[in-house]
Formats: sequence, structure tokens, C-alpha cells
Amino acid sequence: MIVYEKEDVFILIAQHDHARISGDLVSAWQGELFHSAELKAKLDYAAYEHDSSWIDLDRIPLWNDAANAPFSFRDFPGNIRFTFYSKGLDRVQETSEYAALLGSILYTTLAERFRNEDTIPFVEREFSRQSSIIEQLGLDVKLLQLHAKALLLCDELSLFVCMEQPGTPRQNYEWFAKGFPYWFDRSGQTSLLADWKGPHIIELDPFPFTKVVDTTLLYKEVSKAAISKSGIAAAYQDEETREHKLRFQPKQVE
Repeated sequence: MIVYEKEDVFILIAQHDHARISGDLVSAWQGELFHSAELKAKLDYAAYEHDSSWIDLDRIPLWNDAANAPFSFRDFPGNIRFTFYSKGLDRVQETSEYAALLGSILYTTLAERFRNEDTIPFVEREFSRQSSIIEQLGLDVKLLQLHAKALLLCDELSLFVCMEQPGTPRQNYEWFAKGFPYWFDRSGQTSLLADWKGPHIIELDPFPFTKVVDTTLLYKEVSKAAISKSGIAAAYQDEETREHKLRFQPKQVE
């Protein structure tokens, strides 16, 4: 679950809904990154499914007594989280070895941000999965690295629109204030900047997609009063899912 707090409510975004935004972005990526339509389809699948391991975990949010807030993906107990990560990757691997490999690389990269006693055995298991798939498929490792970096960038752009209230100035983000690492510009540019232009439009510089990307953020707004009265599980289930329209577009020259 992705969670941020407002005065009287918590905003909760299911991880699989966040992943759908990542998938919409990857689907619009410039074509020269892919050597075949088959690889493009596998990367698209990896993006849309990379957080499917959270589907069951996010059905009923858990309450973090220490933080007096719902658990988010940032503080969710690792012994549970990583068990579900592995199961989710196993399911993806049944459909696509390459998509599971990309998802595994994404998870092990992110695990470094939350390094603790739970991350080490998970990362070791996933490194074994990665080595096995790379050897089995005889992959071009340089191309694989580009695909993994594209997936990571689109995942983080989706987190950018999910982790704070739409319209939040970039400098107010803990992770993204200085932009996003970028490896795809032949001019040598090494960072991508994302900035809100109002509550619905995000401008990107540079812009790595073939077209403006329109997508939808799904979320629930759960009141603190309802949580106090009924508990987080009932309060969450009683709320309707809301929609917030988003557009990613190139930076406009002023």
C-alpha cells in the first residue's frame, strides 16, 4: 500500500494500481529501446504485473501502532513482504521468464533502500533466480540492463504521482527532489526532471515516450474518524474507490 496523510484522512493507493500507471508509461516508451515486438510485450507485462505480489496484502490494510498510521510499502514487515514478493515473481515466471527477471531486478534494487535482516536472504534468493534465467535464456545483458532501468524509471515516476498529494512541488519529495537517474539520452543527460503543472499534469524533461501518456490514479480516502470508530479494515472497505486523471507530457517551453 502507498500511503500519505492529510489533516483528517489517509490516502491509500493499492500497489497493483500504482503498477498499472507504470505499465501505461512503459507501453508508451520510444521504440528504439526494444529489439523486437516480443521483448516489448514482455517488458510491458513486467511493468503491469511487477507489484501483483501486493494484491492479497493490500485487500485489508494493516495498522502500524508505532506510526499511528496504516502500514505502507516503506515500513511493511519484511518477513511478510518478501515472502509475497517471491510468490508473486513465481507466478509471473510461469507466464514469462523475462518479465520475472525484470521484476526480480526491480525488487532487489528497491530492497537496498530498506536494507535490514529480512532483505539479505531475499536478495540472495533473487540473485540466484536472476542468474538462472539469464543463463537459461542466453540474454544480452546490456539490453537487459536498459530494460530494467526503463522499468525502474517508470516505477519511480508512478511513485512520484502516488506518494504525495497531486501538485506537490518536486523539492518537497524525499526521494525525487533532484529528479530521476536517466540513461537514455544520447546528449549525455543523466537526470530526468518531473514537475507538476497543476493537479493533473506532470511535465517531464527529457520526455522518453512516443506520445502524451494519459492514465488514471485509483485511490481511497479513508477518514481518521472512521478508523477510530471502526478500525482500519472496515473503514477502508467501506470507502469507494476514487479516480484522479493524470497526463504525462513534455516540458513546455515558456
